[in-house]
Amino acid sequence: MPAFPTSRSVAALRRLGLLLFCLGSAASLRAQGVVLQGRVLDERQQPVPFVSVALPDGSSGTATNEVGEFRLRLPAPATQLVVFGVGYQRTTAAVPASGQPLTVTLPASVVALPEVRVSSREQATALVRRAYAKLLRHQADAYYGKAFYRQKTSQAGQYREFFDAFADIRFSAQKIDGWDLGEARFAYTPGGVDFTNFSAVTRLLPLFQAPADKPGRLLLPLSPDGLGAYAFSLDAYLTEQGRELAVVSFAPPAGRPNAATGKLYIDPATAALHRLQLSLPADLMLNTGGGKGEGAGHEGSVLRLTTDLVPVADSLTRLASKRAELDMTFLVREAFTEDVHVSSTFLVYQLTPRLKGQAYAAMGQQTNDLQQIRKRRYNPQFWRDNEIIRASPVEERVVRDFEGRRVFGRL
Repeated sequence: MPAFPTSRSVAALRRLGLLLFCLGSAASLRAQGVVLQGRVLDERQQPVPFVSVALPDGSSGTATNEVGEFRLRLPAPATQLVVFGVGYQRTTAAVPASGQPLTVTLPASVVALPEVRVSSREQATALVRRAYAKLLRHQADAYYGKAFYRQKTSQAGQYREFFDAFADIRFSAQKIDGWDLGEARFAYTPGGVDFTNFSAVTRLLPLFQAPADKPGRLLLPLSPDGLGAYAFSLDAYLTEQGRELAVVSFAPPAGRPNAATGKLYIDPATAALHRLQLSLPADLMLNTGGGKGEGAGHEGSVLRLTTDLVPVADSLTRLASKRAELDMTFLVREAFTEDVHVSSTFLVYQLTPRLKGQAYAAMGQQTNDLQQIRKRRYNPQFWRDNEIIRASPVEERVVRDFEGRRVFGRL
């Protein structure tokens, strides 16, 4: 399990606004046409984050950010969009005339309760074992692609740290095991806690552990020990896009503080895994010594990690994105406390062949992202022209917080 950085300079965040390119590369977006902005809400009129918004033919697409907003460049003839995501029904929406903003209401997927012929626990355990066996059979399958990473940190309700980075990556069903950093930028203000290797959490925490792997500090449900230790329960079936997904919750055994709780979304017909959600206490992974002086510490640290996978063959899925969020309370000499929030998103936005000249170097747990970025010259033209950045606008509040300290311009 990756170790968190030592407390040294401040960082904290709210949620991050990254629009996921789920259906194609940025190159598929056309320069002609109009830019459509909009929001996606659920039936309770709450924002729906990280769902896909695309043309019906899949030629271009994006996804909503953390507050349900999206921005998508459309060709002139486009008249309809489709909106879909895990847990929601696929919905078609008309493109408004005259460039007006679009609001889409996304209904929840049809939910069916498990049949009572066999116990929920027996069904769930059997399905998880099938999914784990499939992952092991394809553990050696290697993929190459282009990825985008964004991280934001806020402390006491104010943004203090912001990273964007592009990389060429090598990955498998288990984890992202190599990345060559490309263009990157940061904004940063010194303060109390930093998370300059938080990307290690997003990249390196494996989806599963194989029997030959060295046991990690965290007990994962998809592991030899986890299959025997966790209690699995079949909560429901989701019906969406003509496919059924079983929702399996898992809870750790008593007395295991290093174990996670969460849910697995598995296709019962093929045993293909589509999503893994983990929530775990992060206290064992945090080291906050040496921040604002002796007596610095933390409490109530909770890490949430969501891994989404998309179909890559008839009965297989591959990594599409990973999202991590950390909430903690930062303590200094019992004199004051501050709430800290860190979020990150790692998105595979394009598959590629293995690129010549790329080493796909392994990035260690202690790699300092800020130091790596500082070694590179900032290219403002790249960020102005990049379609992914255009489709992933930074929230006004992030810009305002950094501009108020006159650090945003030093990206």
